[in-house]
Amino acid sequence: MSTRTKAAVSDEIARIEALIDDLEKRLRRLNDSVKAEASGASSDINDFVSEALAGIMARVRESAGEITDQVADKAMKAGSNAYRKVGEEIDAYPLTALAIAAGIGFLLGSSRRS
Repeated sequence: MSTRTKAAVSDEIARIEALIDDLEKRLRRLNDSVKAEASGASSDINDFVSEALAGIMARVRESAGEITDQVADKAMKAGSNAYRKVGEEIDAYPLTALAIAAGIGFLLGSSRRS
């Protein structure tokens, strides 16, 4: 090979190395940009999931509150009905109610003495 050809090959190699360096720089910038975008997307996904879960929890709390209120109302009605029914039975059968109360009192007194 002549010196001129060696010089041309050296120039060609130098240009290829420069292109490779340029390509590496561009790939690094692209990689950094992709990382930044992925980080932003990850943050957006986290925000979306957090908001969705917060909404679900709010609906669950609201439903639980409504159910609790309904159960409390039903329990109060059942308690009132039971109290009213006991009152009616005592009015209808006062001697029987007195005998039952005396029996319960006797059993409780006996159990405490033992």
